[in-house]
Amino acid sequence: MRHIERLPEPAILKEKHDEWQNKFDQAKKQNPKARPDSTKYGNPKIRRNLEDCSYNKCFYCESKLSGSSKEIDHFIEVAIDSKQAYNWTNLYLSCSNCNDKADHNTIPVNTALDPCRDSDEEIQANITFEYEYICSQHDSQKGLNTIKKYHLGTDLLDMKRGKWLQKIMADIIDIQNRMRKDGRSLPTQDEQQRLKRYMQPDQPYSLMSKVYLEKNFDYLLETAYEN
Repeated sequence: MRHIERLPEPAILKEKHDEWQNKFDQAKKQNPKARPDSTKYGNPKIRRNLEDCSYNKCFYCESKLSGSSKEIDHFIEVAIDSKQAYNWTNLYLSCSNCNDKADHNTIPVNTALDPCRDSDEEIQANITFEYEYICSQHDSQKGLNTIKKYHLGTDLLDMKRGKWLQKIMADIIDIQNRMRKDGRSLPTQDEQQRLKRYMQPDQPYSLMSKVYLEKNFDYLLETAYEN
């Protein structure tokens, strides 16, 4: 999870919000279990804005999304507040794993991290990684709640994050081999940037990558030879 700067509300949502919400309100009167129309809040223009907010990653786990894996989550569940059905700030891009989250009665959203509200510093104060395994930072309850609510510790995510670490490690080994061959104790600026690229928020699992590199290979990040 990384902090996400939300883009301005899409024009179609500004234009249609009241109409869509009124229709949903009427449907709720007829059937209290009615759900908002996903073809409306999932409009391609709305979805595109969400994709641009997160570099086409799940807001919660940072997995890159494609095709049917893209879902739109109501951060505050519609069952809790039906007036949030078409609110721009309540729509989050999610993978199917994280969208199948623990409900509000089990873990309220205000007891877990919010990528659109919390800063990177706040997120990193509550969750961290041991290799591909996510864990709470200093036994943070908010970190634990976040991991549980969005199922961030599943075997599937461990596997995906592990494969990403293998990619990083291949670059590290290549850089270390080049340094030995050239008799250098430091990487070049280009080599350093190869590694720092993994830590950028447009990359999958960028927080895990940042923690892994800073914890294990900080000497490759701090100072570099000019090319």
